Amino acid sequence: GMMAAANVFSRIPMPTWRWLGVNDLPVPDGLTLPAAPIQLSAATGERVHHVVELRESGAQEIEVTVADGAELSLTYIQLAPTDAPAASRIHAVVGKGGRFSCTIVEAGAQHTASELRVTLTGDQACADVWGLYFGDDARKIDLNYIIRQEGQHTDANMQVRGALLGHCVKNFRGTLDFIQGARGSVGKEDEEVTILSPHARNRSVPLMLSHEGDVDGHHAVSIGRMDADKLFYLMSRGLDERAAQQLIVEASFAPVLMRITDEKLRTEIGDYLERRLLGGTQGE
Repeated sequence: GMMAAANVFSRIPMPTWRWLGVNDLPVPDGLTLPAAPIQLSAATGERVHHVVELRESGAQEIEVTVADGAELSLTYIQLAPTDAPAASRIHAVVGKGGRFSCTIVEAGAQHTASELRVTLTGDQACADVWGLYFGDDARKIDLNYIIRQEGQHTDANMQVRGALLGHCVKNFRGTLDFIQGARGSVGKEDEEVTILSPHARNRSVPLMLSHEGDVDGHHAVSIGRMDADKLFYLMSRGLDERAAQQLIVEASFAPVLMRITDEKLRTEIGDYLERRLLGGTQGE
């Protein structure tokens, strides 16, 4: 009933196996939802770049409109204090031949809930989404990314990289939703997670929904319990275990961080992740 819905922050488009417990994202404890969303837009012919940073506890809503033939690139960085809740909702609508590029870094917070919903309404609309998450201690990371492909010949790419330490619990749901009429559309989603602790709990739910025969969709999840061969090789070259782990995680994060054009911000995030990575140990 309605009572249950009040504490649901986000839900997947087609509720799937209930026993997995992944259909709904709960609202993080102690979170107050915001009143005024940030509105971003790009007009036809425009190329616009925005950076939004969440550095304190709270919830951030971002509404994005990309007109026909426009390009909008959004970088969203969540660096809330590690003992605080955080949440974000990014909703984007992309017109004909428009392009929405989105880079999301979920690095802080005790419990983070994040919803990204991109709708490719126009023909040849394009979404290029890159996400990074990092969880240690007993953090909770709850992500729900959806790209809905309505136009013909739309193109969706969803690339997510993560690392888990300690007793972190993480759910990632990535959905490519091909709507009837989306002929000739292509979609690709790929999540790579490196698990550095036997106690971390990872759930990856890649979904592909298709109401249209003439589409091409691919999804893959690769879950790396820290690759023993890689680790052994690096340690044989004189690196200790922690330095070797750091190298492997940084290599997986690199393609996402490279998309952050502000060098100062990119360096800050890299240094922050390195500190957190070196602070945690594998066995805990």
